[in-house]
Amino acid sequence: MVTQTKSILVIEPRTGAVRDLARKPIEIDCEEVWRQISNYLDNEVGPDLRAIMAAHFKDCAHCSAIRDGTRNVVKLVGDGKAFEIPGGAGQRFYTKLDHYLATRQPKKRHR
Repeated sequence: MVTQTKSILVIEPRTGAVRDLARKPIEIDCEEVWRQISNYLDNEVGPDLRAIMAAHFKDCAHCSAIRDGTRNVVKLVGDGKAFEIPGGAGQRFYTKLDHYLATRQPKKRHR
């Protein structure tokens, strides 16, 4: 006995790629990606979650940028060439971050 699955093919408007929605992978939201990104970079997530996150990175430029930035920070801190940050820089950073977080408008989630 042969089981047939129906395909639902769509063309991605941004890339022109053809996707089969019937075989669409499980999705993950951006916030969960952010929670797991360190584990992802350290290869401490299971193969299923790794595949789901990799698929998310292909479709989400924002999360891909966060992944790349996190990877760069880990490289910089881990290479032994750390540098001294000028006094007060940390406080200025946190002041700006607090202001940004208090005034930002919620964005639509990318999926």
